[in-house]
Amino acid sequence: MALRNVFLTTLIAALTLPALASAQYVDPNDSVRFESDLSDDEFMLTARARAVAVPGFLLGLFFDEHPTHWSEGNRNLSYGAEFVWRKDRRYELSAAFDYADLSMPEAFWQESGDTAQQAEWTELDMQVASVVFSAYWYWDVQEWFSPFVGGGIGPGIILGDIVRYQPRRNSPCYNNLGGGAGESFTPPECLTADGEPDPNAIDFDNPEIEDRVPPVVPIINISGGMRFNLGPHAVLKLEAGFYTYVFAGLSLGGQW
Repeated sequence: MALRNVFLTTLIAALTLPALASAQYVDPNDSVRFESDLSDDEFMLTARARAVAVPGFLLGLFFDEHPTHWSEGNRNLSYGAEFVWRKDRRYELSAAFDYADLSMPEAFWQESGDTAQQAEWTELDMQVASVVFSAYWYWDVQEWFSPFVGGGIGPGIILGDIVRYQPRRNSPCYNNLGGGAGESFTPPECLTADGEPDPNAIDFDNPEIEDRVPPVVPIINISGGMRFNLGPHAVLKLEAGFYTYVFAGLSLGGQW
């Protein structure tokens, strides 16, 4: 009888010890964690909207006269989505798609070094569709709050056209371009009574399509922000930065 009990005890131990061992991990310091603690990866999927713009001072490096984003009622926004993999609770890797509208009101553009009479009436209808891969570092200040910074790069596809028109030579519009001190660059002779460009002053019969814009440009991401955990599976992010253009916006989505 005693021999049988020893045999049964040994058999039970042989069957259960591997299962217990597989549920534990012993690190070099002999501390024990269970399987539920081994995987610290998290995933997040968000939709986002941003206000975007190319700063006027950057355009001023190349143009003496130009319009700006967010002027004359123009709203420049981007919309997109981002998938994030939070690895080992140390950093995040993400892939993001964005569609940004960088159109501007039509106006005269004067390149640096050109005279006012060389300025061209320009229609800028431009969008950028991009896929950017980034890495972020964050700090869990609170369970519900984590500031972060990061950066990345990816391709941006240029959509739309830039169309240029010449002012009609020797017209009052052409002769008065540039104005005087305290006056608008575009004289009233270039516009109709309702403020639209006057076809008698600007040659709309001979448009010139800008061909110096590459079809694909690098999109460089340098950004930071704040992440708010709204619950076990909901997240809100406020972020701002440089995306080849500047941006500020928010993201809302889920995490698991």
